Amino acid sequence: MNAIVDYFSGHPTAIPVFLVMFSLLIAVHEFGHYLTARLLGMRVLEFAFGFPPRAFGVRHAGIDYTVNWIPFGGFVRILGQDDFALRPEELAEGDAFTSRPWWAQAIVLAAGVVMNFLLAVVVLTAAFALGTPGPTGDVRVAELAAGAPADLAGLHIGDVITSVDGSRLGGVRELVAYTKKHAETPIVLEVLRGGRPLASVSVVPRGEPPEGQGPLGIRIEDVLAAVPATPDRAFAQALRFSGDVIEQIVQLPGQLLAPRVVSAPPQVGGPIEIFRVTAEVAQRGLPATLLLAGALSLNLGILNILPFPGLDGGRLFFVLVAGIFRRRLSPQVEQAIHVVGFVILLALMAVVSIGDVRRVFGG
Repeated sequence: MNAIVDYFSGHPTAIPVFLVMFSLLIAVHEFGHYLTARLLGMRVLEFAFGFPPRAFGVRHAGIDYTVNWIPFGGFVRILGQDDFALRPEELAEGDAFTSRPWWAQAIVLAAGVVMNFLLAVVVLTAAFALGTPGPTGDVRVAELAAGAPADLAGLHIGDVITSVDGSRLGGVRELVAYTKKHAETPIVLEVLRGGRPLASVSVVPRGEPPEGQGPLGIRIEDVLAAVPATPDRAFAQALRFSGDVIEQIVQLPGQLLAPRVVSAPPQVGGPIEIFRVTAEVAQRGLPATLLLAGALSLNLGILNILPFPGLDGGRLFFVLVAGIFRRRLSPQVEQAIHVVGFVILLALMAVVSIGDVRRVFGG
């Protein structure tokens, strides 16, 4: 228990940031279902945050807008979509979900995922436009071998090298290539220590350094800083980032199932792990938090489109099958399949959450 108290006291903004982020992702997803259902003439009965029991709500224009006590999730209830207790004549009403064409039903089911993808692109574009951590061209001394040329020249760990022989650096690779090219020849480095410039440092790179060391005998790393992008470049970066995240998610099942001898399988986390990551990322500022929100929105969209019972993708699968074969599966059978799928999902979430707790608090 002390570990839990210490963790939350060390991350005071974690809970509000997590709740706002998670609520935004769910609200946008469910708004996609809500908006398309209304535009396509379906009767929306309820727009809910969380799962029952109900905390409070208001009713407007025949629609209940509710907030429930279980905060993880939300739903939009549409006439005839899941209420299999309705009589056939009620389901046949023009504004019922099942009375609309199969393509209209498919649009409503897919709209939540589409909204998550759109949200991801929007917040990622904002993140890159505000400025996400990127290389400045300067390099920092991370390790220093005793007696190496850099040590003899007076460099310290933490020093920042900004230029070599009067030319601005372009990062780690450029400095490494330059020192190899100018081995046994004196080069002049411009260095910052504690943010203040030092006198120029002259050093002679070695032509044949000891194994595990470079010409200067240092390990260097790129200096990162927030680099704002123009709107068009930010949008392009957001698309590339989205593509990378989607590719990683698509490859995840194969990585989890593939036999492994040396490396461990990828780590899979649930709500607690998401909370932990959010708590740490929130300390790095708004751009980093927006990057995480975009990645989570993509994850939520892809998870929901999977053709698994209980998810939007599972419901979409049954709608598409009904549209192709002109025959719908028994509503009672479909409901039972979705209930079983939902129970399996809850069980998987419980298993993953146990792993999350053990990772965070040790066990």
